[in-house]
Amino acid sequence: MLLNYFTPALYLKSYEDLDPAWLVRRKIRLLILDIDNTLAAHDEQVAGDKAKAFVHRLKDAGIQAVVMSNNNKERVSRFAASLDVPYYYFSTKPLKRTYKKVLRDTGLKPDQCAVIGDQLLTDILGGSRMGLTTILTTPLVTRDIPWTKLNRVVENRVYRLLEHEEILKRGDYDE
Repeated sequence: MLLNYFTPALYLKSYEDLDPAWLVRRKIRLLILDIDNTLAAHDEQVAGDKAKAFVHRLKDAGIQAVVMSNNNKERVSRFAASLDVPYYYFSTKPLKRTYKKVLRDTGLKPDQCAVIGDQLLTDILGGSRMGLTTILTTPLVTRDIPWTKLNRVVENRVYRLLEHEEILKRGDYDE
């Protein structure tokens, strides 16, 4: 079913609500992090203390983290440096190209990786197409750049379909 590509394994209000133990139980060794509206607003140039603490919790649990963003190199490299993690910029999510590069670079298999992000049409669709565990968060802020605003119009229709089918459940940590 096409809606399965848009159905996250987990739906949370914020990345801060993600318990690394949930990832460990699923044998996840790498979490791919979206930046804009997931870890920070699109106009915040570096990671805040909460995002830094989150990445430290991941690392303490034995989970690697990388930043993957459709944004430009300057934006992504600066943000990733503030988290001390590798990065992939202009990643063309939801296309598979950069996800495949991440898997090659880390030597991991899709079932060992998860992706967290705020957009169904980029983060969740891209991760689902690759067989990764997908985690959807509510966008941090309502202000978006023009391209994302267009995505949100389509995304809202998909949300309604998922909710109608009772597929989307917020914070469902059930095994």
